[in-house]
Amino acid sequence: MSILLIEAFYGGSHKQLMDLLQEELQDDCVLCTLPAKKWHWKARTAALYFMQTVPTSTNYRILFASSVLNLAELAALRPDLGKLKKVLYFHENQLAYPVQKCQGRDFQYGYNQILSCLVADVVVFNSAFNMESFLTSIGKFMKLIPDHRPKDLEKIIRPKCQVLYFPVRFPDLSREHDKDPKTFFKVLLKLKEKNLPFHVSVLGEAFTEIPAEYLYSTPEQLFKRLQNFCKRPDIVRKHLYKGETAGFSWAALGGKFRSLLAAEPREDL
Repeated sequence: MSILLIEAFYGGSHKQLMDLLQEELQDDCVLCTLPAKKWHWKARTAALYFMQTVPTSTNYRILFASSVLNLAELAALRPDLGKLKKVLYFHENQLAYPVQKCQGRDFQYGYNQILSCLVADVVVFNSAFNMESFLTSIGKFMKLIPDHRPKDLEKIIRPKCQVLYFPVRFPDLSREHDKDPKTFFKVLLKLKEKNLPFHVSVLGEAFTEIPAEYLYSTPEQLFKRLQNFCKRPDIVRKHLYKGETAGFSWAALGGKFRSLLAAEPREDL
């Protein structure tokens, strides 16, 4: 097991990425996690927890972690892990993450991420916007320090940064089980017959599989009750959206992740 995967907030996209990497890397990795609860506390204290729980091994060559973890603290607390090639992955960054008021942004979280970048060997972002919004905000963010401010941190961090999209395994929609739209719309019609108040928001894609008789033959019954729904079925049938997803698939990105997790750094990802 040469690759150590650490996730301090094991939920949502963080969990999906770690699970995918673990599945693809199989016996060549070990995964250490904390539950996806109270992320503020995970960001503050996860390094101390992992110091005590990550098993010692002379086989480790790579440490891959999300930016929730304070990598600088862990590297100091566990010198054996600090010697590894350290890859930091940003799902989001705390310098640009939306807050209601500037005063509501806790300085420590962004500061932790900057420290983590300084000790990481490679810093990876899931989009160019995520990377640029972080790097270009460092200077302004550090001005919050009253005096004796560090300088040129963006110049130090930027050379080790790169963009690597979040890999997605797209399902084969042709194999999905029937969603039973017939029963769904029968229920809506029954609610209408009983004069019961209801509101429905339908989210998703490709409504053309819904039998027309259950959706479009009774617009006077349903259209006024359906919010955020299609009111022009003829347009939908003729103009289906076909987004380009190939570049975000594991098939396209898997090789880049494998290169990233190779023992020797690769700059041409």
